[in-house]
Amino acid sequence: MPDLGFLNDAGFDPASPAVFDGNNGRWLTRAELMRCVTAFAERLELPRKALIFLFASNDVESLVAYLAALQAGHAVAVLNPELDAALAAKLIALFQPDFIVRSGAGELVRAAEPHRHDIHPDLSLLISTSGSTGSPKLVRLSWRNLESNARQIIEALHHTARDRTMITAPIFNGYGQSVIHTMLLAGGSFALTHARVVSREFWDTARKAECNVIGGTPFFYQTLERLDLDSLDVPRLGKFVQIGGRMPPDLAEKFHAIARARGGELHLMYGQAEATARISGLPPELLPEACRSVGFALPGGRLWIENDGRECAPMGEGELVYEGPNVMMGYATCADDLAKGDETGGRVATGDLGYRDERGLFYITGRRSRFVKLFGWRVSLDEVEQLLSHAAPVAAVNDGERLLIYAERPGATLAEAVDNLARKLNLHRSGFEIRAVDAIPRLANSKVDYQSLTR
Repeated sequence: MPDLGFLNDAGFDPASPAVFDGNNGRWLTRAELMRCVTAFAERLELPRKALIFLFASNDVESLVAYLAALQAGHAVAVLNPELDAALAAKLIALFQPDFIVRSGAGELVRAAEPHRHDIHPDLSLLISTSGSTGSPKLVRLSWRNLESNARQIIEALHHTARDRTMITAPIFNGYGQSVIHTMLLAGGSFALTHARVVSREFWDTARKAECNVIGGTPFFYQTLERLDLDSLDVPRLGKFVQIGGRMPPDLAEKFHAIARARGGELHLMYGQAEATARISGLPPELLPEACRSVGFALPGGRLWIENDGRECAPMGEGELVYEGPNVMMGYATCADDLAKGDETGGRVATGDLGYRDERGLFYITGRRSRFVKLFGWRVSLDEVEQLLSHAAPVAAVNDGERLLIYAERPGATLAEAVDNLARKLNLHRSGFEIRAVDAIPRLANSKVDYQSLTR
């Protein structure tokens, strides 16, 4: 059974703040949180390890249910409460959970016939590879994966008990869970709210909780740029963390300058669900010069570039491969997979292409599957998006014979940028088509929902 004793017996004051409930405007101490967790864990008691489906929102009730499932030694799949009903029913039928918890509604449903399948003793957490689409392909994570990655992140970000952060991602998302594990293990604290990042309520919560740390995806930082941080009245914010894809260089440079002006720092990080949450980070002292890099492997992990099964020399391009204690046990696509042990050996091929420079810094150039052939030439869709991002918010999709560029508010600037791109790639302009959309569809983890665009 996992030991969540870091909530109350790891040298941290039980009376110290643990989580600020922004939905109700109150703090819970570490002792109060642990009491709630213990009480909920008692409701989950079964003679053997169980599978729990938790439909979780960003509230204390969901947090307590999540930590209680871990504390009770069960395996928990944390899911989007707004998941399409048909998809949710499909997942429930496929995995047959022993408990279903809908924390927002205060509902806990126990299966009529529990223990219909075996669950590996090391399995603690299941998360969707798609973030929120209800994909039956789930990442299997052990408590060792969760704890080791939290310790890696604490060392990389120099988190201490003085740090307080806002949870900007849904807690059914791997990044949201990672922040919870990391801050509790560091003795720090965090704030939860249902409010959206663009709302006054969200920033009121950040101010009331006196948060000094915040993190999010490049989309989060694009939103924060539009909101104008100085107008939000959150003077304590100084440490900024970026995850979930490469941040445009101009945006990285801007928030590096903002962080320094506030006496803080910007950390650029890279990760995948298959490695629990995070794989590498760029030390702030290498900004802004190396802002295109994802940095070095986190402490305790190893990252390298591989091509045709062999490690590449510096500047050689290939696939990023990572090895570390935070690498998943494997995938689960049905209930029978829950009994499986470690199938990865602590190693994962990321599917990201890139290279390592002479200093050992890693750079990502695209995804193995994110390419299209135009007029016989191989073109990276990720690179296209990067090159056009200054003109408008865009998403590039392979349409077989053309490259579709979906854009918010496309105009003459984007059209000119596409013309220049076609010339740069030495490709005929007819291979590119711009399509206007009201908004680029995004998953709950803020990544572009390419499936929705394709449909």
